[in-house]
Amino acid sequence: MKVEARKVYRTGRSSYIITLPKNWVEEFGIKEGDTLFLEIKENSICIKPKIEEKSLRANIEDAEAKFNHLVRLVISYYLAGYSSMAVRVYSDEQRRAVAFAVDLLVGAEIMEDTGNKLLIEVFLDVERFEIDAILEKLFNITLSMLKDLKDVVANLDRAVCSTILTRENEVDKLHFLVLRLLNHAGEGGIMHAVDAMNYRSVVRNLERVSDHISQMSEATLNLERGYGELSEMIETLENIFRRAMVCFFKNDRKIAEEVLEDVEDFTNRILKYYEKIAELEVVQLMNLKTILDSVSRVAGYSADIAEVVINKSVY
Repeated sequence: MKVEARKVYRTGRSSYIITLPKNWVEEFGIKEGDTLFLEIKENSICIKPKIEEKSLRANIEDAEAKFNHLVRLVISYYLAGYSSMAVRVYSDEQRRAVAFAVDLLVGAEIMEDTGNKLLIEVFLDVERFEIDAILEKLFNITLSMLKDLKDVVANLDRAVCSTILTRENEVDKLHFLVLRLLNHAGEGGIMHAVDAMNYRSVVRNLERVSDHISQMSEATLNLERGYGELSEMIETLENIFRRAMVCFFKNDRKIAEEVLEDVEDFTNRILKYYEKIAELEVVQLMNLKTILDSVSRVAGYSADIAEVVINKSVY
């Protein structure tokens, strides 16, 4: 490892600058106005050049691929950072699968259709996106779904259910976008591997929370009346979920520990409600059980997010 000394100069009232080695600048083709990335550690700062997103092309061909398999395949290449995918299709089902997958992916477009082959191009400038900002947007959408669900369960406002399902699609899109950005950041050394793993865990939990909110919304369509007490439980869940994300954004271990304690108390409350509805008619019981099961899972995902914060505090 080569070590070079550089003097620190002051510019303005609060900024400090250093020069960069000429050979290093030329090796990476750095020009005036380019962006460099600083990896800030406890006792050092590592300066890294701009990392261009990989220009990778993929050829996807599987005559036997079913709808879901082909969807997962296209998404996998997207997450891996591929910028172009040529997909050979053998049936209308495969064509629909490609279109469905593209609709889930931010920046992806079908640019060419020659009948038996679809060309997908991904137009993403990774420098335009900040992972924290997208994660916050993802959280806000999911939280709004939970807030609306609370009113749906209380008043059976079925018109709101469709908007909840629509927002789940938006969560899916942002979820895949964040995972692609995290893969890029990890490969480029922009983000520490442990931090990338923590972000990946949180974003997956948010996606799962939105899935369960959608399941609860669909179950309410079969309820015959509103359930005020259940709505109050969802309001409590909303508060737990919100504080779990707040402690992640603020990296606040104290709030994280409070969330874990609240989830434990809330779980006991869920068990008591199971007992309370045990004598209901079968159809209503099954739908309420579906909602309660998902309430329990969302509380568990909130606890998982809080545990990420606690784990981060020891690194």
